[in-house]
Amino acid sequence: MGVLMNIRRLLGADSHATGDRGPANDPQPDQDDFAQLVGASLDELPEDYLRALEQVPVLVADDGIGSGAYGLYHGAGLAHPDLPAQIVIYRDSLTRDFGGDPERLAAEIRRTVRHELAHHLGYGERGVRALGL
Repeated sequence: MGVLMNIRRLLGADSHATGDRGPANDPQPDQDDFAQLVGASLDELPEDYLRALEQVPVLVADDGIGSGAYGLYHGAGLAHPDLPAQIVIYRDSLTRDFGGDPERLAAEIRRTVRHELAHHLGYGERGVRALGL
């Protein structure tokens, strides 16, 4: 899929993302493993939603702990297609909070991807929460 290719291509270009593993006792999956989980979450989306994300880079970064976030949407959404958009999924904060349980980590990545997608579709924070995300 184009979205997954965007993730892989942008992982190498994103200055915030790192491919380094932490210390030997650090439970964080490496960048490729985490990107695969993000890609699987995107692949599960219905085709209409994937089309909405075709031009939206999805980045993996390790800046979430400092901002207290699992993900971030930048942009004005589909209502303003002339403004650039991107989604950032934060590996450090997600793996810190859910990395001890691979199934829970995958579920929280899925939830975060959908949360940020909802922002792209025009939902504010209140609307996203009403969706259960």
